Amino acid sequence: MPESIDPNNASFLVADLARLMRLEFERRIAEEPISVTPAEARVLAHVARGGTTRQCVLAERLGIGPMSMTGFLDRLEAAGLVARVPDSRDRRAKLVSLTEAARPVLATIARTGEAARARARGDIPEEDWRRFQEVARRVIANLRGEEPAERDTGA
Repeated sequence: MPESIDPNNASFLVADLARLMRLEFERRIAEEPISVTPAEARVLAHVARGGTTRQCVLAERLGIGPMSMTGFLDRLEAAGLVARVPDSRDRRAKLVSLTEAARPVLATIARTGEAARARARGDIPEEDWRRFQEVARRVIANLRGEEPAERDTGA
């Protein structure tokens, strides 16, 4: 049995990176004059990312419990930012989609996310940043047992 664990192994690095990126994004969102909390902003971003999505899938992607997701969606729906309808394939499931009213909020979320990523990137050259993203996508595909997606050039 090893006596120590390498604090710089890939798992710790990815966990630290995710935690710090999330904190930076949430700090910046909290400073914005928008009507959503940082957690609600993350929910909206994930709906925008995946399009109309089952509520349970959103909870899984965000790593939160179904009851927490229900609370976030209740508030976002009351604010007119999302709509929920029964899934025609499973009436117990709800499909979540964005409304037109979400557009300006999402624009702020997108700008804020870009600023957080720019801070994370710092002075890393663009080609290195793109390579980092490519490697991250390959690791995700490996863990999902999938073929890697086509190269995405988004920074």
